Amino acid sequence: MTEPIRPPRTARPSDQGGTATTRVASSRARALAKKRASPVSTFGALGVVAGVLLVGLGYGYTTRDQSVASITQTSSRNLPVGSATAICQGELGAGADTTTTLTTYTPGGGTASPSDSATVQYIDGKPFAPLKIGPVGTRSTASQVAQFTTANDDNGLPHVLPLVIQANGSYAPGFSAGELIRSDSGARKGLAGSSCTTPGTDFWFAGVSIGSADRDSYLELANTDTAPATVNMTFFGADGQIDTGTVGHDIPVLPKTSLQYLLSTALGGNVPKSGVASVHVTTTQGRVAAQVLDSDRPQNGAKDGRGFDFIPAQSSATAQQTTQTIPGIPAPQHALTKFELVLTATSNLPVSIDHIYWYGKSGRIELSGQTKDPDAGYTKRDPQLNLTSGHTVVLDMRDAAQDPDEAATLQIVGSGGSFLSGVRLVETDPKSNTTQDTAYLAPAATVTGQAIVTDNNIGGAGKTTLLLTDAGDKGATVQVTTIGQDNKPATDTFPLTANSTMAYTPKATGAFTTIVQPQAGSDPVYGARLLTDLPTKGGTQITVQPLVDGRLLVAVPPVAGDLSGAVTR
Repeated sequence: MTEPIRPPRTARPSDQGGTATTRVASSRARALAKKRASPVSTFGALGVVAGVLLVGLGYGYTTRDQSVASITQTSSRNLPVGSATAICQGELGAGADTTTTLTTYTPGGGTASPSDSATVQYIDGKPFAPLKIGPVGTRSTASQVAQFTTANDDNGLPHVLPLVIQANGSYAPGFSAGELIRSDSGARKGLAGSSCTTPGTDFWFAGVSIGSADRDSYLELANTDTAPATVNMTFFGADGQIDTGTVGHDIPVLPKTSLQYLLSTALGGNVPKSGVASVHVTTTQGRVAAQVLDSDRPQNGAKDGRGFDFIPAQSSATAQQTTQTIPGIPAPQHALTKFELVLTATSNLPVSIDHIYWYGKSGRIELSGQTKDPDAGYTKRDPQLNLTSGHTVVLDMRDAAQDPDEAATLQIVGSGGSFLSGVRLVETDPKSNTTQDTAYLAPAATVTGQAIVTDNNIGGAGKTTLLLTDAGDKGATVQVTTIGQDNKPATDTFPLTANSTMAYTPKATGAFTTIVQPQAGSDPVYGARLLTDLPTKGGTQITVQPLVDGRLLVAVPPVAGDLSGAVTR
């Protein structure tokens, strides 16, 4: 795949016959946006308000239709999710052996009806044949898909169209979809795993590359709605907020289209050879699904890249938290050659990082400050680290793990303004000491219900490990259910020691889905899925995915029984 050298626009039909969306100039897009911006009636406005109330509780989800009698109440209540949308990026590698595996799982819930469905198609509405979603309560997989429909942007560069998976009715509660991209050769080489994303209006990405020589961070935007969206990006680098002029602002994303944006191009002629920043992606109109795939470029004349993975999206609510917990740090085992903590002060106030805690296998400890100056590009980890408003720093955390067999969770406690945190890992093949892969972590919430990871594998050199952390003084009991290719569940229940991290290998083989559920009375539990492999062509592969509660229910605000006085007749 040709590397884009500047931000492409909305895709147009491919000259090679690939399905694509219609090309429209930016000015026309803005005009179209203005035409569709406002409701046309009082009842339209009421519909918008109701939609916002639900969207604010979780983008991509709605409740099932209910009769007026059934929804009349004076206090909010929980109803089964009635609709769920997931957007999955396709093949993004540059090697001939790049494949994407897509897996869905539908635990189901509520009363089934003939109209319940789960569909998969490209964003432009064309069918995607490889993935057939089975009945409620089963996992479905399209394994190692090698070819996706592409479109060309205005510069003639190809762009893979994303997939849109829509679950309705009894398919929707807890519906989960994930993607696993693997490339064993080429400029983008590595293993990248992520949950498919949902539309929203506000995304943060910590530790993206704004350099031109070492790493490339690609922002993928998709608009699944029928109205246009307008996107803006704000960058926060080592010297504060970056002035990109008009570049990266008012980016139109037309309905049922997608685009790919190389983030370093937003800096124009001021792009450094190497640079790390955090980027805030927002919409001033409409919604988009946003993902960032980061790829380490080949170096020293080599043809193969040095790893890639998704950088997890974070919400502004996460940045407002004064305590942020990042699970999923694997045991170094002499292969973890980089372990970087990225911190960004996101508000107008300075930030004080007061404590950094390490939850290892033997308990929780507070990390002390570094006594020696770090290598170039890193900030010294002082006992109390002060962040200037709008600035991003990178800490070298390799000294945190004293035991090569100890997996862990980081917990950052700050005060003052809001801040963003994230981790970048680089694992190097100990045999060759030349090939590597990367992984990215972000703060996660505690698992309080059922956390579902759709795609796992144990077999050959592939290995799935659940990294589970108890963050309390009592301990926890965790139930792990695996659903294999035969869709038969198997359950294992085990304890977690208080204030510690456990590396647990699921009792399964082949491809399977995992459901992690802490039991009643347990301490707060954090977790992540670690997936590693050793390709036949050599090297190492790694990806980490946080455990996130599935959306089974959605809170519905109270509804009055009689609205006759709400609108003047």
